[in-house]
Amino acid sequence: MSGRSVPLPSPAMAVAVCALFVALGGASYALTLPRDSVGPKQLRARAVTSTKLGTGAVTGRALRDGAVSGRKIASGSVLASDLGGASVRTAALANGAVTAAKLAPDSVTAAQLSLPVVSVQAFSAVLPANQPGFRLTGATCPPGQRVVGGGGGWVTGSSVDAVGFGVVAGSRPTPPTVGTDSQNGWEVYGTDAPHPIDRRLMVIAICSAT
Repeated sequence: MSGRSVPLPSPAMAVAVCALFVALGGASYALTLPRDSVGPKQLRARAVTSTKLGTGAVTGRALRDGAVSGRKIASGSVLASDLGGASVRTAALANGAVTAAKLAPDSVTAAQLSLPVVSVQAFSAVLPANQPGFRLTGATCPPGQRVVGGGGGWVTGSSVDAVGFGVVAGSRPTPPTVGTDSQNGWEVYGTDAPHPIDRRLMVIAICSAT
């Protein structure tokens, strides 16, 4: 038997045979990517939606400063228990956002209020020595202020030194109508028996800005 050369299959035939082998064998191939090979640069804009994020996948460290604005927060999603101490500052509060109904009892003390308080002093006419008499005198608060308290008593005719005699019959805000915001003064009235020195009745009104 003489040797005969066997012709090689054509390239097209070789490809067809390979395709037939793969189809009959059911072989499959998976694309494997190296770890960390897909980053933000490889993702299309808006490719990652909220439904593709697991619970707790986005932490505070992953958010840029100012990334979450008020418009991105659903109503009622941030509770008081979610806020850290001093996390809400004055600059973050809109005017009128905190009303009286939202303040806890005794949360605002007098030391936290900037209310200027002044005292106004006045004196009655002098009651001459050795003469009995009745005196009434009043003090009026500066404009824009109302009276919050007051008092008075008998003092000498030339100083504010108290004397150990005389009677204060009454002490009250003026005008004397109760329950109005127009009371802007204080009055004191009383009597004294004859004494060997000049004396007068002093009144002090404690006033605060309205």
